Amino acid sequence: MCGIIGIQGKNKQKYSKENINSTLDSLSKRGPNDKGIIEFPDCILGQTRLSIIDLSGGHQPMRDNKRDMAITFNGEIYNYRELKKDLESKGYALSTNSDTEVILKAYQEYGDECPKHLNGMFAFVIWDDEKKLLFMARDRFGKKPLYYALDDQGNFIFASEIKAIFASGKIKGIVDYKAIDNYLTLMYIPPWKTVYKNIKVIPPASSAVFKDGSLKISRYWQLEKRSILVPYSEAKEEVRRLLAESVKKRMIADVEIGSFLSGGVDSTLITTIAQSLSKTPIKTFSVGYQNYINELPFATEAAQKIGTDHHTLQAKDDMVQELETAIKYFDEPHADSSDFPQYLLSRFTAKKVKVALSGDGADELFLGYGWYMRHKNLSYRAHFKEKVFMSPFAGYLNAVQVFTPRERTLLWKKRAYVNKNFISEEVATSKLSSVEKINLFDLTTYLPGQLLVKADRMGMMNSLEVRSPFLDYQLAEFVYSLPDNYKTNNTIFKHILKDILDETMPHEFVHRRKQGFGAPVKIWLRKNAFKDEVYTKLYNSNADIYSMMNERFVKKMIDDFYITGNDRYNYKIWVLYCLELWFNSHKQYFTS
Repeated sequence: MCGIIGIQGKNKQKYSKENINSTLDSLSKRGPNDKGIIEFPDCILGQTRLSIIDLSGGHQPMRDNKRDMAITFNGEIYNYRELKKDLESKGYALSTNSDTEVILKAYQEYGDECPKHLNGMFAFVIWDDEKKLLFMARDRFGKKPLYYALDDQGNFIFASEIKAIFASGKIKGIVDYKAIDNYLTLMYIPPWKTVYKNIKVIPPASSAVFKDGSLKISRYWQLEKRSILVPYSEAKEEVRRLLAESVKKRMIADVEIGSFLSGGVDSTLITTIAQSLSKTPIKTFSVGYQNYINELPFATEAAQKIGTDHHTLQAKDDMVQELETAIKYFDEPHADSSDFPQYLLSRFTAKKVKVALSGDGADELFLGYGWYMRHKNLSYRAHFKEKVFMSPFAGYLNAVQVFTPRERTLLWKKRAYVNKNFISEEVATSKLSSVEKINLFDLTTYLPGQLLVKADRMGMMNSLEVRSPFLDYQLAEFVYSLPDNYKTNNTIFKHILKDILDETMPHEFVHRRKQGFGAPVKIWLRKNAFKDEVYTKLYNSNADIYSMMNERFVKKMIDDFYITGNDRYNYKIWVLYCLELWFNSHKQYFTS
């Protein structure tokens, strides 16, 4: 895994060697093992490298051995060996055993269609000096990030993280308060935008060409509902086969691979398959929340049953400094309650291995959340208006909003910042049923905007690569088109996965109530360490958020939570607290 940067333009000479080194140094945690720069007359490519595959021969950026072009690449291509053989059969001569060179040759063979042939997680940029263009692409689900901006001289600058663009010393951020309103709604910035007006993001499943000062973005893949008419038993066996193949692909590495093991269905299933492919016990890692939400006994039970080398960590409720450290690393506001434990778990895991498998994506693909059946289970007495007058999708959108539109109107000093546009055009215009629209929203907004950002940043902050077997696109395409009742029915969520796991784990283990990975925010906020911090940060009239937000409204929520005991404000306070921490640690990047 790596950090990538680059500048392309006729005026790139304004970027000194010190500027380039500063951008690379800001990405040192993404790539602590190596650093490199390649320069062309009109383009500079840079790279920091976390060595996983071809430790000695995969130095980057990489020049092609025949053509006048080079690549800088962040990610892993799991089918690179098969691609390499295919390209060699077509006459291409490859000089290394790295997946990086395979992308270069695939670009030469397939051009703009190149990303369609790649199975993996990736963000890469190729400078084609013959055609004088940049070609860039991101993986299908958006696991690996890629940001870009134009400086005041018209140079195109890109990087794995926004902090690297700022580190160039040539660009300051123009805060987009409407994007912050989206954060207040969702706890994250939607994945097709950023928190800055002048810094953009290449969307997931998209490629782009920058030439002659113009950028053209194209989407090369999306999930589509197909008619898969197979008996449940056949579907189950195909899921088993595809998942096993996906895990096997993600075991490719020249370093040791471990696995996150929460004790839930998803991570237990992944770890079971991974261990079956290993001749020695793989290392597994779990985090608990002391007596609040503690799945460590289940993780230990799973580890013993599977036969792994298990390691556990307890997250305490007074680790305020660690939370601030995690939020500081995020380039954009982000308030998932599991950010903090993900940081602790990644740091803990990185002491033992460089790569960890994760269960990310299973809940989204196999309808594993309670909100898929929420509308069906609403009582008429308590939710008459929603039950009768709202679709399940509209009810879901209401339920996921932390601050309602009315609350955000009261919160902002300028009502113009209230932005109800947090639904992608793909979801808004789809002809799907309500449950299917919820699922599409989760897969194209919640997963890449919230969960995968958390996994990437907290992993890379600790120089740990996180791989997600459930997000293999071939598995995802098959599962997405299965009947909903194969995945979740009225009584069993992730039905098909639990049926598979039932064959190796005790029934009561597989079918216990889902706890999730999120921290016990409501309990932690009432503990003295966090309470003192909330009052220090948000009861202070000089707080950064009060330059744009209503101080009295925020303080009233704090009083209602801590004095009156109104629990409904716990996540609202958490979101504002995380926002204040973010503003405080990033304001040096803003334009005055």
